[in-house]
Amino acid sequence: MFRLAITCSAAAAVVALTVGGARPGLAQEAMSGMYGSGPQRVCSVLLDKTDKAVMNVAGDDAVYTLHTYDCPEVVPVAQVAPAAPPPPAPLPAQGVIYFDFDKANLNPTAESTLNSIIADINHRELGGITVNGYTDTAGPPNYNMQLSQRRANTVAADLVKAGIPAHIVTTKAFGETDLAVETPDNTPDQANRRATIDFMR
Repeated sequence: MFRLAITCSAAAAVVALTVGGARPGLAQEAMSGMYGSGPQRVCSVLLDKTDKAVMNVAGDDAVYTLHTYDCPEVVPVAQVAPAAPPPPAPLPAQGVIYFDFDKANLNPTAESTLNSIIADINHRELGGITVNGYTDTAGPPNYNMQLSQRRANTVAADLVKAGIPAHIVTTKAFGETDLAVETPDNTPDQANRRATIDFMR
């Protein structure tokens, strides 16, 4: 390593040479560079008399120092793989709403159940919600199909009223098919008088 004292004008000339002929007296960025390779490579940084990198020429009588020294070894920085995104939150469990015999409106128990479901999904990112309507086997099949659709419509309307986007809510009617509990024909059963709510991403 060696140290060389030079005048301001000489320092400006070094700066001008380093930056390709920039005029002295203008604000300059700190000059640094790496030259050569292997053990022969050197780094040059233009410093002022307080060992701060020169940013501009301060005056004709200022004295600067040019340090030339061996560069430190360049240590490659290990590449850190980006963190994997957290897994998506699990979908809510299927909701089930039960209805009174031959009814499509919500009784107090069904209303409370639906409100709990709405509270659980209100802040979730869901791609779709399907409301499926069902009946028991009491009554004619055609009538039961219409009743199951009205039940699905009731639940879907309450979801939308609570702020769930209407475009993600669909309904399906199953009548007395796909029973939760198998029963003979013309058999009332609370477990089959229901609407289920399924959630999708």
